[in-house]
Amino acid sequence: MPGHDANTRRRFTGAALSLAVALAVVVAVAACGGAGGGAGAAKQLLAETFSGTHNVTSGDVSVELSIERSGSSPQAGPVTVSLGGPFQSRGPGRLPASSFTVTLAGEGKRGSIVILSTGTAGYVMLRGAGYRLPAATFQRLEASFAELSSASSGGSGAGTLATLGIHPLQWLRNATVVGSHDFVGGAGTTHIRAGVDVAALVADLSTFLRHASAVGASGTERFWSGLSASARGRIVKAIHDPTVDVWTGTADKTLRRLQVALRATFPGQSPTVAGTGTAAIGLTIQYAELNQPQTITAPATVQPYTELAGQLRALERPLESVAGT
Repeated sequence: MPGHDANTRRRFTGAALSLAVALAVVVAVAACGGAGGGAGAAKQLLAETFSGTHNVTSGDVSVELSIERSGSSPQAGPVTVSLGGPFQSRGPGRLPASSFTVTLAGEGKRGSIVILSTGTAGYVMLRGAGYRLPAATFQRLEASFAELSSASSGGSGAGTLATLGIHPLQWLRNATVVGSHDFVGGAGTTHIRAGVDVAALVADLSTFLRHASAVGASGTERFWSGLSASARGRIVKAIHDPTVDVWTGTADKTLRRLQVALRATFPGQSPTVAGTGTAAIGLTIQYAELNQPQTITAPATVQPYTELAGQLRALERPLESVAGT
């Protein structure tokens, strides 16, 4: 059913672009959150890295999700979704300045969009042209950020990650130190490897999606209550052999790199999402230039926001072929 597949791909593309806006805000929130300090064995190092508070005001963050399909999937090579760029805090409760490039690539095709915030206005950059977000849209992002920041600074000391529903200490298992001389993101680090309690991880994913929905990006409303119990169960059954690698600063116990690797099985009835058979999935988050000043400026010229829709439709064509089968 070509029409059905095309509609599915359009929904996938629209949701991906909308979720990218939410993710850009969420990553900025987490980046300006914190970790702790101290020394000890792997479990203690993880506790110091993922709890407490730490003064991170600026830096450069990169996030990459890769999916490489096997089995009966007709698609060769990995599909990657990446987000990266500088961020600069503007003070507690205020939306950071940031400039994140979001890219979807696969099958020799590539599409990119830049989501930029000066802290007082938001812009979308596409093919060299800038489009200012409507004031109401930007104000919703500001309000969501202020709510998350207020919650993260007001109680348990668990930090911003916990506010987003992410509790690594609840799903990391059997951690061991596997390296102590790695240089990552401009700092010496200790490398820790751990297994994963998949059910606890998926529960965190559900809460994270609920918070992403709260940011208010179009296309994420269905996650307002997180994942259903049946959806969580299906995801748990699909995940195999998960591992997590953490690189934490030797001196400050601040997260510099996080890598998640796993295998996943997908049912044959979902070819537009991931093909049949299995897939190797990897997620990498890395921070660099922490607390070094970052310069983020508004585009010199701005086009009417109403013209962006046509540009996005042109961008959808290569993205649909990557997202589809």
